[in-house]
Amino acid sequence: MANSYAGLARYYDLIMTSGYYDYDAFTRALLARIGNRRALLELGVGTGLVCEKLLELGPPDLRITGIDHTESMLAVAHERLGDRVRLLPQDILEMSVPPTFDAAFSVGGIWYGVQDQEHSWLGSHLPGEAEDLKGLTNLAHALPPGGTLLLTLQEQHRSYRRTLPGGLVYAQEVEDKGDGRFVKDYKVLREGEVMAHQRSPFRLRTQQEADRLLEEAGFRFASRSPDKLLLEYTRL
Repeated sequence: MANSYAGLARYYDLIMTSGYYDYDAFTRALLARIGNRRALLELGVGTGLVCEKLLELGPPDLRITGIDHTESMLAVAHERLGDRVRLLPQDILEMSVPPTFDAAFSVGGIWYGVQDQEHSWLGSHLPGEAEDLKGLTNLAHALPPGGTLLLTLQEQHRSYRRTLPGGLVYAQEVEDKGDGRFVKDYKVLREGEVMAHQRSPFRLRTQQEADRLLEEAGFRFASRSPDKLLLEYTRL
C-alpha cells in the first residue's frame, strides 16, 4: 500500500478521540459480534486506540494481533499497548500468516462500510479491484472456514472543519473523482499554518459489487448488526 499516515501520526490520537469516531460504541458492537471468539486480527491497527478499548471492555483472555504498514503509527501503538497486543508491520497486499485467527475486524482501516438513509457501500483504501481481491484473499487465508470478518459502518466522508484542543483546527476536504473514486485531504492547522497534511485516496463500491468481490475472495455476507454499526462476513 503506497498510502501512509506517517504525516499525521503525531496528531492522529487527538483527531480520532475528539469526535471523529465513537470508540466505545464501535468496541461494544465488536464484542457483541465476536462472542466467544478470542484470537482477533485488527486490519489497520493505527495507534492502537481500538485495541486499547477492547482490552478495557472485553474479556481478559482476548488474544489480539494488529497489523499496519505505517511504522510511525505502530510506534505509538507500541507505547500505548506494550506487550498486551502483538503488533506487526504488515502490508495486507503481502500479508502471509497461518489461519490462527477466529475473527478479523477493521474500524475505518483498510476496508469499511459506508451508509446513508437508502444505500450502503464498501469503502477501500486500496487503489483498485485487483488490489482489493489480493488483500481480501490474503485475509481469507488467515481465517479458518467459519471465521468472521467485521467492518464498521460509518457515514459518507464529507468536507468540514472543527476545532481541536491546543489551538488546532482539523480540516477534511473530500473530492469526488467520479466512478466511485474519491480523494480525502486531512490537514491539521494552527493559525492558518499547515502543521500536518495527509492525502488519502479511497474508493466506494456498491453493496452488490462488494458482495461479489468478497465472495470471490472467499467470504459471504452474513448480516448487518442490529445497531447498524457493523457489517459481518463469514469465511467460506
